[in-house]
Amino acid sequence: MISRRAFSGLSVSAAFAASPKLNYILVLADDTGYGDIGKQTPHLNRLASGGIRFTDHYSCSPVCSPARAGLMTGLIPDRVGIFGVLREADDASHGLDLKTKTMADHFRAQGYKTALLGKWHLGMSEPYRPNRRGFDYFWGFLNGMHDYSTNLSAGGGGRGTRQTYENETPIELKSYFPALLARKAVEFIEANRDRPYFLYLATPLTHTPLQAPPDESASNNFEIYSAMLRYMDATIGQMREALERTGQWDRTVFIFLSDNGWVKKVTPDVAPVGSNGPLRGGKYELYEGGIRVPCIVRWPGLSHPGTTCSTPSWFPDWLPTLTGAKTRDGEDIRPLIAGKPGNTKRTLYWRFADRLVNTPLSYAARQGRWKRLDDELFDLAADPGEKHPIRSNRLRKELETFKAEVR
Repeated sequence: MISRRAFSGLSVSAAFAASPKLNYILVLADDTGYGDIGKQTPHLNRLASGGIRFTDHYSCSPVCSPARAGLMTGLIPDRVGIFGVLREADDASHGLDLKTKTMADHFRAQGYKTALLGKWHLGMSEPYRPNRRGFDYFWGFLNGMHDYSTNLSAGGGGRGTRQTYENETPIELKSYFPALLARKAVEFIEANRDRPYFLYLATPLTHTPLQAPPDESASNNFEIYSAMLRYMDATIGQMREALERTGQWDRTVFIFLSDNGWVKKVTPDVAPVGSNGPLRGGKYELYEGGIRVPCIVRWPGLSHPGTTCSTPSWFPDWLPTLTGAKTRDGEDIRPLIAGKPGNTKRTLYWRFADRLVNTPLSYAARQGRWKRLDDELFDLAADPGEKHPIRSNRLRKELETFKAEVR
């Protein structure tokens, strides 16, 4: 383990410039709500007890594709050509802007092995695929929604067809996808113990379809969702065990996020089974339940066990934080991870609309304790559930400036 003494008297950036190369594992859950982490997630709880939990961490979108675009590029999705979730009509010929470098590009340029295991959902045609976007190794599916039993696309591109690949080669999978993914993650960790790597594990759990592991006797949607949540958590446990067994745990940065909240706009194929805790709204909405997500970080030698951080941060921060590259919309949040005071004057911005679920075009901004969503202002420190709008012009000018920029 890297001693925290190494950071005494040094800035965070200076300390890490002189430190040995760490491994980086970024786990992204799918549609797992802010309130889902708790009694059914002992491995994530253990991860939080040994690191830091960000209580006010945000996705840059309340849906899959734009959230992943911001995470991979350090930019708001509007800047990289992803304006909404990629679906059947547009995904075959569209994807993440080809001129924009990804987090994997930056890691690979620094000598890391880069791998994506799981869900991509940032373009299905060849120029947009993971191996063309900085990843040395890809195993998973290209589309947005996966049937865990048949291993065919259930939507988000190529519905009803096989979209599973190992690198550029189509593969046929014949058992419960999350089980295969967990096995693949452990194999990767074991096989790469002697070189630094960046592993992006994008699990499709707990996204629909609601399909429990074969050995679970779940009789209703709530039990099925619980089984999926526990399975996702167990995967974290398997990865940790592999890291500890191979001597990598204390030289690996481990980050857990969810791409957005659980859906509250219930449709015929989606049950209200996930939890966004006390937050209002969910997926497809710019209320807190749609964009505030679980965030747990264990950074050896930097994070302090069992701590929390309430300074707002978001997905575009991870590229500069992990790679050192500067981006327009992200900031290096290693000082926050180390427990230092944050920038409360910083403003985060969102734009979103979705015709499929009748979400009108909306804009939001968060600065410190304040959040404006269109014409409503909320004091999130006193009202995290956004139940009591305040009459004020605070953040109105900033939001109008953002509207003009992205319009």
